[in-house]
Amino acid sequence: MNAARWFQRREDFQPPQTPSASPFRKFDVKCLACGSYQLRLVAQMDEEAGELAVVLVCNRCPQREILPVR
Repeated sequence: MNAARWFQRREDFQPPQTPSASPFRKFDVKCLACGSYQLRLVAQMDEEAGELAVVLVCNRCPQREILPVR
Protein backbone atom coordinates (compact mmCIF):
# COMPACT_ATOMS: atom_id res chain seq x y z
CA MET A 1 0.00 0.00 0.00
CA ASN A 2 1.19 3.48 -0.82
CA ALA A 3 2.25 5.36 2.34
CA ALA A 4 0.56 8.59 1.19
CA ARG A 5 -2.83 6.85 0.99
CA TRP A 6 -2.48 5.67 4.58
CA PHE A 7 -2.77 9.23 5.91
CA GLN A 8 -5.62 10.41 3.67
CA ARG A 9 -9.07 10.88 5.15
CA ARG A 10 -12.27 9.38 3.80
CA GLU A 11 -13.53 12.94 3.07
CA ASP A 12 -10.68 13.39 0.59
CA PHE A 13 -12.23 10.75 -1.69
CA GLN A 14 -15.74 12.31 -1.63
CA PRO A 15 -16.72 14.80 -4.34
CA PRO A 16 -16.98 18.39 -3.03
CA GLN A 17 -20.50 19.42 -2.01
CA THR A 18 -21.98 22.88 -1.77
CA PRO A 19 -23.95 23.95 1.31
CA SER A 20 -27.72 23.55 1.26
CA ALA A 21 -28.13 27.35 1.56
CA SER A 22 -26.39 27.91 -1.79
CA PRO A 23 -28.74 28.71 -4.70
CA PHE A 24 -26.23 27.08 -7.07
CA ARG A 25 -26.31 23.48 -5.83
CA LYS A 26 -24.89 21.87 -8.99
CA PHE A 27 -21.87 24.21 -9.11
CA ASP A 28 -19.21 25.32 -6.65
CA VAL A 29 -19.90 29.06 -6.82
CA LYS A 30 -18.59 31.16 -3.95
CA CYS A 31 -17.32 34.66 -3.32
CA LEU A 32 -13.55 34.84 -3.70
CA ALA A 33 -13.30 37.78 -1.27
CA CYS A 34 -15.13 36.36 1.78
CA GLY A 35 -15.83 32.71 0.84
CA SER A 36 -19.62 33.02 1.18
CA TYR A 37 -21.96 30.86 -0.89
CA GLN A 38 -24.75 33.48 -0.64
CA LEU A 39 -24.64 35.07 -4.11
CA ARG A 40 -27.26 36.72 -6.30
CA LEU A 41 -27.35 36.45 -10.05
CA VAL A 42 -28.48 39.56 -11.94
CA ALA A 43 -28.81 40.04 -15.71
CA GLN A 44 -27.81 43.47 -16.97
CA MET A 45 -28.44 44.92 -20.44
CA ASP A 46 -26.57 47.92 -21.83
CA GLU A 47 -29.02 49.41 -24.33
CA GLU A 48 -26.54 51.79 -25.98
CA ALA A 49 -23.83 49.18 -26.61
CA GLY A 50 -26.27 46.32 -27.10
CA GLU A 51 -24.34 44.11 -24.67
CA LEU A 52 -25.73 41.66 -22.15
CA ALA A 53 -23.87 40.86 -18.93
CA VAL A 54 -24.44 38.61 -15.93
CA VAL A 55 -23.50 40.06 -12.55
CA LEU A 56 -22.71 37.92 -9.50
CA VAL A 57 -23.30 39.95 -6.32
CA CYS A 58 -22.23 38.75 -2.88
CA ASN A 59 -24.80 39.26 -0.10
CA ARG A 60 -22.20 39.47 2.67
CA CYS A 61 -19.57 41.78 1.19
CA PRO A 62 -19.58 44.47 -1.56
CA GLN A 63 -17.89 42.15 -4.08
CA ARG A 64 -19.38 42.19 -7.62
CA GLU A 65 -18.24 40.17 -10.62
CA ILE A 66 -19.44 41.15 -14.10
CA LEU A 67 -19.43 38.38 -16.71
CA PRO A 68 -20.08 39.46 -20.30
CA VAL A 69 -22.41 37.21 -22.31
CA ARG A 70 -21.33 36.66 -25.89
